[in-house]
Amino acid sequence: MNYRNSEMKIDQLVSYLNEEKINLSPAFQRGHVWAPKTRRKLIQNIVQGKPIPAIFLYKEAVGSKYSYNILDGKQRLESLILFIANQRQDVKITNWNRYFFNPALREFAEFSITLPEGKRRFENLTDDVVRDFREYSIPTIEISLDDESSLDEVITLFVDINQQGEPVKRFDIVKAMYKGDPLLKSVFGLLALEERRGQDIFYKAKNNDITAVLKKLQVVDSVGSPNSKIDKMWEKLLEIASFVRTRKHRKPVEILKEFIAVKKTPSLRLNNAETKLIRSIFGFLRVLLPSLGNNRIFADQTHSYTLVTSLIRADLLSRFGDRSLKSKITRFAKMLDKDSKAKGSDQISDQLKQYRELAAKQTTDASRRGERDKLLVEMLEML
Repeated sequence: MNYRNSEMKIDQLVSYLNEEKINLSPAFQRGHVWAPKTRRKLIQNIVQGKPIPAIFLYKEAVGSKYSYNILDGKQRLESLILFIANQRQDVKITNWNRYFFNPALREFAEFSITLPEGKRRFENLTDDVVRDFREYSIPTIEISLDDESSLDEVITLFVDINQQGEPVKRFDIVKAMYKGDPLLKSVFGLLALEERRGQDIFYKAKNNDITAVLKKLQVVDSVGSPNSKIDKMWEKLLEIASFVRTRKHRKPVEILKEFIAVKKTPSLRLNNAETKLIRSIFGFLRVLLPSLGNNRIFADQTHSYTLVTSLIRADLLSRFGDRSLKSKITRFAKMLDKDSKAKGSDQISDQLKQYRELAAKQTTDASRRGERDKLLVEMLEML
């Protein structure tokens, strides 16, 4: 792997973007994760001539020209594109909207920044300010692969250097390195379709029982970006798929390590029986959404995971039947939300207390997951 330290003036950057020589959506990149406040602050610093961190690009030959894939600095370049857009005739990015499919980001384009003289959009800046803005040099490190380099090395470097803004998460790395893995692909296929819109990548969520249930998770609902919501659902469904296949509780990190292992062999895609089981469990749960969708049994990922795995492991649908099982889960969910001593026998009160303690800390520990699973089944049997 070869490195070249250089600088790129904004004028050159605009030219590259207009020619679409910079790819802002290579496999390992995440979505549009910066908040508007962060984007405004970056541009204010540039307009005022303050330094910003270097961007990392990896360079590859495409036909008669080179293409530059953003390794680190995606959010910074996006902010520049949104600020410049095409409002001025002397400096503009004519195809700026090809980089953003998200309607909220398109609406945010041509945003204003706060300068000592007041709020200004790019079109309102004076010629003197724009001239210096065009000459502003962004520190740039170009990386090219030699015959002994691999994409895995590039992604590893991405993890090492990406310390600004939103931290890289383990699942970001797994989906980047092994997005073509049959298991990952088949799990994703239950949730969404991937579409490229111009220079942007868009996940189109499927309208089915699985997405309806997973959207109720607080960790999904709290995410702003549509693509990030799908990523979070993908990560959670992968845990369920792993349990369907192995019938073993594992920490999420252990599941993901299988994809990062050296000399990893591809996983098998979900087979028809596994897919049918997942669909049937989520189909049953969707019926409960109108009455329990906002309860912790659905909103909290710890309780939700335990409910799903208990249904699978103990085959509760066959054991109790739909009607009886719905009644039992409804009663348990209401007991769980009250945070008080359960009504009924001392035994179920003690078990609920144990369950709550197991759900309070080290929630992804495999043994604690197994104990919660066992307790939940026992309590449902008594309700």
